[in-house]
Amino acid sequence: MSLEHFRIHYPILATIVFVVSIVVAHLIAPDSYDWRRNTISDLGAQGYERNGIMRTGFLAFGVILAVGCVISGPDWRRVPILLYGSCVALAGVFCTKPFSGAAAYSVTHASLHSAFAQAAGVLFSVGLVLHIVFASTARERFIHAAFLVGVIGLSAAFGSSGAYPGVMQRLLYLLSFIWLVRWYRP
Repeated sequence: MSLEHFRIHYPILATIVFVVSIVVAHLIAPDSYDWRRNTISDLGAQGYERNGIMRTGFLAFGVILAVGCVISGPDWRRVPILLYGSCVALAGVFCTKPFSGAAAYSVTHASLHSAFAQAAGVLFSVGLVLHIVFASTARERFIHAAFLVGVIGLSAAFGSSGAYPGVMQRLLYLLSFIWLVRWYRP
């Protein structure tokens, strides 16, 4: 892959790598993991012997996005996605608490994972806002605004800790991936 090709297609590459990581991690997850109730972060949780797959997915997704933003050249409108990618990568460095059992774990690591994941969500939304402000047509402005409303709505639904937070998170990720692949303009 040439540098120019990477510069143009890095959001697609990052998304493919992350989705493959999620699918593989799901396929080998233990029976105690319920995708409707557990989060994707749980697949990279402390104390889970197969957490490396999801942690690698977070790291690779974030690093690919961040490097892609840097290679694309200086533009302050890319900064929120650069920082979003960096926060996702850091969420992969620090693991969330265990999802099953009462295993001992690092509260500091779990707190840092949560903080970086939340910061990533805010930065992604800021990226959407900048795309709304600098859209070249009313149609693009509307599309970016619709994605922003969807992201905020799904984030609120996920944060409300209803019966199926895993479902809400996956819908949030799906919406975010669609925007990154189709509408994000590096």
